[in-house]
Amino acid sequence: SHPLWVGPLGYQGSKAAMKLISKADVVLALGTRLGPFGTLPQHGLDYWPKNAKIIQIDADGKMLGLVKPISVGINGDAKEAAAALLAKLKTRNVAAVQNKAERDATIKSEKKTWEDELNTWTHEKDPYSMDMIKDSKAMHPREMLRAIEKALPKNSMVSTDIGNICSVSNSYLRFDEPRSMFAAMSFGNCGYAFPVAIGAKIAAPNRPAFAYVGDGAWGISLNELLTCAREKIGVTVILFNNGQWGAEKKNHVDFYSRRYQGVELVNPSWAAVAKSFGCEGITVDKVTDVGAAIQTAVKNQAEGKTTVLEMMVTKELGDPFRRDALSKPVRHLDKYKSFV
Repeated sequence: SHPLWVGPLGYQGSKAAMKLISKADVVLALGTRLGPFGTLPQHGLDYWPKNAKIIQIDADGKMLGLVKPISVGINGDAKEAAAALLAKLKTRNVAAVQNKAERDATIKSEKKTWEDELNTWTHEKDPYSMDMIKDSKAMHPREMLRAIEKALPKNSMVSTDIGNICSVSNSYLRFDEPRSMFAAMSFGNCGYAFPVAIGAKIAAPNRPAFAYVGDGAWGISLNELLTCAREKIGVTVILFNNGQWGAEKKNHVDFYSRRYQGVELVNPSWAAVAKSFGCEGITVDKVTDVGAAIQTAVKNQAEGKTTVLEMMVTKELGDPFRRDALSKPVRHLDKYKSFV
């Protein structure tokens, strides 16, 4: 809710953030490796400001300049360094103050443009996704994610697994408290979200905890339902059931002309499976039912019960992490140019 907050950069992030940082003269990177998840082109925007001066601050000195060229590297605690920088700036006449009102107006405008786009971006529009929508009565993932965003309690903690829909959710998550979002990022470990949500709930029992999980990744960690039932740990699993390994399938769509290998899933009722473990399970197939389902799950959390909300969604797929992931490499050295 801070007026200068513009959303996340990188994979399925905020266009407002990307457009604004593309104009930066100086970037202050506090506690970030500047890795590919936050700097690669996205939404058709190659936004990283290649001529900007980069000041990187990290507690691990090995991270300084490791991924991106930097102008200044500071090995230190992000919080302490930020406080020290602020104290220094307060004693200086900063030139940027002169056009603060103009910049504030630009930030506000870009944020509104992005929010308006999200409100109307109800489904993916690429040829594959349009084919998947035909005759489907399931929810559109983007429309569902917007409904979830509006229904989540303000002090929620959310962990996101890897996968296509989980990545798209980056556009729809809003937090006002620290230690609220836990993402696998470039660690890329499938099955990450559920156990992390359990740990977050144990650490902060008075805050609602949610795990965003695809139906593929769910098979890796669903056994922890037994832990939740036995120990009376109340979390909410928001499970996206589209019958596919979405992130992998998107590569098959884009690079292999829809020739699929090992990416289709035949699922049981995951809500029924949750009940068999001693937890609660609710199947949601209408956007209008999302809010009520989340309210029920939050109530269950307060009673120490874990709930699996099985979201029945179409097979639409968002953009891949990298559009160049499977393209042929460019050979620069003569000795490799004969390689296919």
